Amino acid sequence: MEATEPAETATPATPTGGTPPQPGQPPTGPRAKVRRRTLLLGALGLAAVTVTLAEIESRAGDDEPRKIVFTVPDGHALSVAFSPDGKTLVAGLSGVRGINSTLRSWNLAKGTSTTPWPDQVEEVTKVAFSPDGRTLAVAGTLQVALWNAAKPTGVALPLPTLDLAFSPDGRKLATGGRDGAARLWNLATGTVTDTLTAKGMTVVNAVAFRPDGYALATGSEDLADSHVRLWDLEAVFSPTVHATLEAPYWHSMKPVAFSPVGQLLATGSADPLVRVWDSVSGALEATLTGHTGSVTAVAFSPDGATLATGSEDKTVRLWSTSSHDVVPVATLTGHTDTVTSVAFSPDSATVASGSLDGTVRLWPNW
Repeated sequence: MEATEPAETATPATPTGGTPPQPGQPPTGPRAKVRRRTLLLGALGLAAVTVTLAEIESRAGDDEPRKIVFTVPDGHALSVAFSPDGKTLVAGLSGVRGINSTLRSWNLAKGTSTTPWPDQVEEVTKVAFSPDGRTLAVAGTLQVALWNAAKPTGVALPLPTLDLAFSPDGRKLATGGRDGAARLWNLATGTVTDTLTAKGMTVVNAVAFRPDGYALATGSEDLADSHVRLWDLEAVFSPTVHATLEAPYWHSMKPVAFSPVGQLLATGSADPLVRVWDSVSGALEATLTGHTGSVTAVAFSPDGATLATGSEDKTVRLWSTSSHDVVPVATLTGHTDTVTSVAFSPDSATVASGSLDGTVRLWPNW
C-alpha cells in the first residue's frame, strides 16, 4: 500500500448573487424553491491508478483527519457503493488491462484492501449492495453477477446491463440495458417477472426504486429524445408508465435518485442542471444551477438532509435539503476527470465519489 498526500480541497459553495457563508451560518442568496410534501430533511493504459480515501473526519475521535491512498491496477472508477453496515466500500472499474478483477473493496476501519474478488475482464457499470448487505450486485458489459458479499462466490444473470437497483425489500432487482428495456428479476428464482418497454426507448441507462417499492424510475435514450419515466409497479396486469418527465438537453445521461421518503426525485442530464421533481405528479419542483458540465451522478443521503451531485466539470456538489429550500452548501474539488458516481455512507456522514481519473475519494458531508 502506497500512501501519498491528496491534493483536493473542499470549498463551501456560494449561491449566485449571495455572499460567502460565515462560520456557523448557512449560505445566503437566491435559493431554489422546492415544495416539500414528504421529504423531511435524498480504458486502457498500463500506468497504476490511485484510489484515494481523501480527508475524512476520523470516526475514532482523532483530532486530525485520516488520509489514506490505495494503489490498484489502471482503470476508471465508474461506480461506488458502501455496504449497509458502513464497514466496506466497493468500486467497480472499467478499462482495466489484462486479467484483473474489475472490482476493488476496502475495509474502511482498517484502511486496507479486502479479499480479492474473482477475475472479471468485462467492464463494470454499476455496483450495489442488497438492503441486508448479504449480496453485491455487479452490472457489466456481459452479465449481472450476484456475489455473496461474505466470500467471492455467486451466480450470474446473463444480460448486458448499464444500471441496476435492488428493491427496498431486497426481493427484486431492476436492470436497464442497451436493448431498450428495463427488467424486474425475482431474486429467489433468478427469473424475469416483468419487462418494461415504451415506444421509442432504445437504451435504458438508469433505474431506481421509490423507497416504498411501488414505483420505478427509468432514464432512457429514445429515438427522438431522452426521457425519465415513472412506472407504476402496482398496476393490475403489468407495470405501466404513470408519468414522463421531460426537459431539454436530456441526451443520454440519466442519473436518477429518489429521496428517502420517496416523493421527490433528482435527475441529471447532458446540460449542467440538476432537476428535482415530484415523483407522483411528475411536476418539476426545482432547477439547481452551479455545475458547468453535464450532471452524471446524483444521490440523496440516507437521512434525507443532503443531495450529492457529480459532473463532467470534475466536481462534487452538496445541497442541503433539510429545509423547504434546496441550498448549495459545498463544492468538492480534487478529481481530475469526470465524476461518474456518488454514494453516501449509511450514517450520512461521508460521501464517496468515483471518477474517470481512476480515483475514489471520501469526503465529509457538510
